[in-house]
Amino acid sequence: MKFRFALLLAAAAQCSAATPDAAQTGRIISQVKSQLSAANSTGCVAVVDSSGLLLAFQRFDNAPPGCVQASIGKARTSALYRTPTLKFMQRLQKGETSVLAIPQAVALGGGFPLTLHGEVVGAVGVSTPKQELDNSASESAAATLN
Repeated sequence: MKFRFALLLAAAAQCSAATPDAAQTGRIISQVKSQLSAANSTGCVAVVDSSGLLLAFQRFDNAPPGCVQASIGKARTSALYRTPTLKFMQRLQKGETSVLAIPQAVALGGGFPLTLHGEVVGAVGVSTPKQELDNSASESAAATLN
């Protein structure tokens, strides 16, 4: 009985992992908006928790419709695999086509993990018409938590 109780406590502790709050997600989205404005671009930004569940989303004016799901997918991939999605894209570019079989993985740059006190608490995904902007915007947005 004590063993079962300990397992329940361990499971509860995992479920109570930190998640970015509304103020933090607002800062993340603002950072992306600022960077996209400075680059005279548009797009979408998604913020997810560590399980890949959507916390916040913003579609900026004139963003292509495809950016919606792309930003969410990038954020989810980064959260689930605890790594920038650029790594998946680089592996694919080197010919590692097995990357395409990784469940729920989007092999495009623009997803970046969010960390607090060294722990991944979620991720941000950015999708714009410019791949290099996706990468820089997601990384700089993630840095707003540190």
